Amino acid sequence: MLLVKEAIARVKALYNKGKDSDDSRLSDRHIYAKLASARALLVKREIDKNRTPSDWIMQTIPCLKLIDAAPNECPCIPPAGCAMKRSVSRLPKPIQSRIGPELEAVTTMDGSIIFSRTTWIKKKYKAGDKYTNFKPDYFIKDGYLFITSNLTDDDLLVYISVSGAFEDPLEILYVDTCEKNCFDPLEAVFPIDGHLLDAVIQLATQELVSVFKATPEDQFNDARDPNISVSSSPSPKTAPE
Repeated sequence: MLLVKEAIARVKALYNKGKDSDDSRLSDRHIYAKLASARALLVKREIDKNRTPSDWIMQTIPCLKLIDAAPNECPCIPPAGCAMKRSVSRLPKPIQSRIGPELEAVTTMDGSIIFSRTTWIKKKYKAGDKYTNFKPDYFIKDGYLFITSNLTDDDLLVYISVSGAFEDPLEILYVDTCEKNCFDPLEAVFPIDGHLLDAVIQLATQELVSVFKATPEDQFNDARDPNISVSSSPSPKTAPE
């Protein structure tokens, strides 16, 4: 099990070739962003080769909170006896393989009901199909996950479970769930298969080298002059400080 801080340390070591760096731009946040993008790219390549992602790559949001979907958000009127709901938070973006978003399973929390995948466009025509209009399903629109179910009792369908391979492994820690826990992103697990780890580290390091080493240090490196500060744009909230 590899932690985010350990993956970052490996990139730093490779970037510096075993030496301490005075490059103030090489922040943990920036390194993590490169690690996440390298991981997403290599996992996508594996999936596109018809290789099933292992349990070390897949992640689960155990209880994604739902609310009633507004009428203007629904592509069709839900079948009689059914309810349409959507997630409170936007779903962390799944890795996009050649067959679509890499979501392994969308189920009720106890796993008793499995929601099949559809699309917002297909949903418009599904209500008139007597063979499928009562089948529980889900689709993603504007980043939100919508589901249709015959569980009309609000107490029975407040949370669902979502499993998949996500572009940013840390994003699932910020989703509205049934539990609110404080956490240190550096102590979070970096989900990756062992045979892909070295390739992820190398790819992330190469990208950092190509960006930073090619830039004149006297313009960007404040290690030369303590009076020169480095400004950067705000980084995504899911990356480590």
